[in-house]
Amino acid sequence: MNFWYSSKIKWQATLLSPLSLLVSAISGKRRAGRNKTPYKAPVIVVGNLTVGGTGKTPMIIWLVHKLQQQGFRVGVVSRGYGAAEKPDYPLSVSAQTDVSVCGDEPKLIQNRTGCAIVVDPKRHRAVTHLLESHTVDLVISDDGMQHYAMHRDLEILMVDGHRLFGNELLLPAGPLREAKSRLGSVDFIVTKGQPDKPLPGSVAAELSFSQPENYAGAILPHCDVCAVSGIGNFDSFVSSLTSLGFRVAEQVQFNDHQKIDRKVLASAQLPVIITEKDAVKLKLNDFPKTYVVKLDYSLPESFEHKLIDRIEALIHEKSRHHSSPL
Repeated sequence: MNFWYSSKIKWQATLLSPLSLLVSAISGKRRAGRNKTPYKAPVIVVGNLTVGGTGKTPMIIWLVHKLQQQGFRVGVVSRGYGAAEKPDYPLSVSAQTDVSVCGDEPKLIQNRTGCAIVVDPKRHRAVTHLLESHTVDLVISDDGMQHYAMHRDLEILMVDGHRLFGNELLLPAGPLREAKSRLGSVDFIVTKGQPDKPLPGSVAAELSFSQPENYAGAILPHCDVCAVSGIGNFDSFVSSLTSLGFRVAEQVQFNDHQKIDRKVLASAQLPVIITEKDAVKLKLNDFPKTYVVKLDYSLPESFEHKLIDRIEALIHEKSRHHSSPL
């Protein structure tokens, strides 16, 4: 909602503020009742305080790759947003799992990393199933910061560098799922891009966008384009295309996780650029004028070493105390 990100508190926020008190009470109660029983492997949460896209998926892909390079076996649990069908949970995701069953983000992570993934709305059940059915050294939770039934050993908070925390109010008056004071209890804070305002204790992920490519591997030269996507932060997507040198002459925005309507792609007069998250839901060989841009992160080596060392210490600690209950 636009008023969430206004520099001044709008009347809509004031009107909705009594409901925010209810959200505060509910979130506080959930956090007070959090699961304190550890699993037999470390659980790392990559989550956020705000609704909308903050760059969790590319962060998870970056982290999985870094850990795999160190020889660690990584598993991921996810809610599975965007699944058109409701399977029997928990669901183990493989290369053969259709995106309509598992959701776009788990499918994208599986495509990019090949790691073990379990989808289940109940995160505790997902972690338990993953540890019972796969051999992994650690588990990364895609989102789940507010899922306190799932124990966690380390939290990485993702923040959009441009939006930050908006008007800093709780839902529905603002974009916050929990109070901003929660910043003080997380282990690491990573911003998607350089923050517009200083955010103490954070590290910025530099964004690296690929040149748009169609199903046949053809690269799109700079030209006027139509940006089409169903992601949580559409404005950020448009800005990324501008930074790549394209002029976004047309825009078609779908809801987050929503599959792009084939009619939009088929009828487009301009070349269409979509995200990798959109692409996993489509058969792109039907649309040669549709191009995909991929996003990867780059983070400072000092942060990488600090984070990997911390996770490695957790893994070794768990292996020494293998009797910890599930």
